[in-house]
Amino acid sequence: MRKIILTVVLLLSALVLKAQDYKIVADASIPAEAAQVLVQRFTQMLTSGGFTVSEEGADVIRLIPTITSKMEVSDSQLALSIDLKASVGEVSEVFPIKGVGENEADAWLRAAKLILPRSKAAQGFVEKLKN
Repeated sequence: MRKIILTVVLLLSALVLKAQDYKIVADASIPAEAAQVLVQRFTQMLTSGGFTVSEEGADVIRLIPTITSKMEVSDSQLALSIDLKASVGEVSEVFPIKGVGENEADAWLRAAKLILPRSKAAQGFVEKLKN
C-alpha cells in the first residue's frame, strides 16, 4: 500500500512540475541580441515566480511585438516605442517599452533591457500564470 501511495504522489508531483514548465519564444521580427535579452529577462521573471523554463517546455510563452512609433530623434538616433505582448494560452500581458539607439537593432536592445523581472507588470504576469 505504501508503494502505491508513493507512486501516486510521485506521478502527481511530476504532473504538477510539467504543468509549470515553460518555453519562451521571441518573434522572428525581434533582432537576435534583443530577443536573447528578452528571453533572459522572462526566464528570470518566471524562475523567481517558481516556474521552470526549458527548451522543451510544456507551454510556450510567445513574445510578440507591435511597434507603436518609430522616429528619428537626430541624424544618428532612432527612437522606438514597442508594445511587447507576452502570451500563453488565455494569459497575456502587454509590456510597453521604449528604446533609443544608433539604429533599429540598438534601439531594440536598449528597450529589451528595460523589462525588469521584478517590476509590477512582471509580477502581475507571473500571478496570472499561477491562477
